[in-house]
Amino acid sequence: MPAETTWSGGRRNGPPSLAKSGLESLIGAAVAASLGTFETEVRMKLARVALLPCLALAGCLDEKPARIAAPSLPDPACFPADWHFAFLATGTDIYRQGAVVPIAPSVDKSPAGTAELPLRCTSGWSVTGPATLSADRTSVAIAGDAPAGATVTIVFHHAGKPVETRFQIVSRDEIVLTGRWSQRSLEGCAAPEPVRELEFRPGNRFSVTFVPFETYRDYWGTYAWDADTGRLRLTVEGGNFVPPNLDPEGAAELKEGRLRLTGLFLGSRDGAPRSGCTYIF
Repeated sequence: MPAETTWSGGRRNGPPSLAKSGLESLIGAAVAASLGTFETEVRMKLARVALLPCLALAGCLDEKPARIAAPSLPDPACFPADWHFAFLATGTDIYRQGAVVPIAPSVDKSPAGTAELPLRCTSGWSVTGPATLSADRTSVAIAGDAPAGATVTIVFHHAGKPVETRFQIVSRDEIVLTGRWSQRSLEGCAAPEPVRELEFRPGNRFSVTFVPFETYRDYWGTYAWDADTGRLRLTVEGGNFVPPNLDPEGAAELKEGRLRLTGLFLGSRDGAPRSGCTYIF
């Protein structure tokens, strides 16, 4: 039997069950709509969060890559072809009180000789002892009152390594054999070839060379010389060619810029013994 419908105040009232059912439907729709809106907002937020790394990555990709500087190449003037080691060349072998000694940083290129280094190739210069380094690094001034026998040490750096040079100071008027001498004549005996280089170096070192070529030496060692008596003794320590007929003891005299050796023999390639020889250098 159909339900009754009543009218009250111009409104149509259905049965209580129908009114309740309609209200629940309205509430449910509202809740569903709210939940739908909330779910949509959550999804959108999650989507934005998920996009952040992508956006960041895109931003990074849009940036220009950092420019990597090319490695600097070594200055060829600082490292000449076929160089072996660095050293300090000096303008003399005799370091007297009050002298100004020319210096030049250099490298050995044996057998092709040596090469001077530009100053920019060096660093860390220092001098110890009674001497002063010039501002342009081209000379060392020995103090006028420097004690005879005092040692001066000069250091510079090349290729990241220290290069050290030492020398001993001699008095202004001291007679020394130090230097490189070339034979001018031979008296009292004969030899097939002259001694083209007889070198006395600081530290009582000597060498003899018959045919010089770059850094070649025939033999070398130490020497002892008494300036008062003139007595000279050579002690051979090694060599490329040591003559079998050496007579290493005699006398040395310096006079008027000439070196005179008597009573000794510096050897020859033929090996024949000699006596009574006098060398003039």
